[in-house]
Amino acid sequence: MARREANKPDSLVQPVLTAMMAALIFVCSFVLKIPMANGYANLGDLAVFMAAALLGNPWAAIAAALGSGLADFMAGYTVYIPATLIIKGAMALLTASLAKKGKLVPFMLGTFLSGAVMCGGYFVWELYIYREGDTLGLGPALSGLIPMNLVQAAVCVVFSWLMFRPVLSLRIRLLPSSTT
Repeated sequence: MARREANKPDSLVQPVLTAMMAALIFVCSFVLKIPMANGYANLGDLAVFMAAALLGNPWAAIAAALGSGLADFMAGYTVYIPATLIIKGAMALLTASLAKKGKLVPFMLGTFLSGAVMCGGYFVWELYIYREGDTLGLGPALSGLIPMNLVQAAVCVVFSWLMFRPVLSLRIRLLPSSTT
């Protein structure tokens, strides 16, 4: 039986952490939710940002898409699943790309831009799903959904900044070869 090098993580560590982060994203999205008129606000984006800091790409994107998509499915918002898979995956990709050096300021920029991606992405999706004939659903998209998404993004972005250093410490312990 071959011995594992002391500094090289098992090949299963990254996939297992990805599955665990997908589960955490699901819980933060599905369980820790605030029902709203046209959907729900949740803390799932906070877990998406933590997955980006912990896992990096492409693992964070996989966890974000799966955990968030499953939350939409379980909550009965199946019409949002295609958008959620793309938007949450893109948020994780963007944040992980900027956070890969383990520095707070690029991570902060990544989370801020990802919050904008989330708000803009769901706005475009809602224009489409709330359309009537050839008329886009601008009213519903602007009225309740944009403010809810802005508040959710702001809360999750700020809390992710506070949690970045502890998650980075965890990443260094669990995935030592991922740090540069």
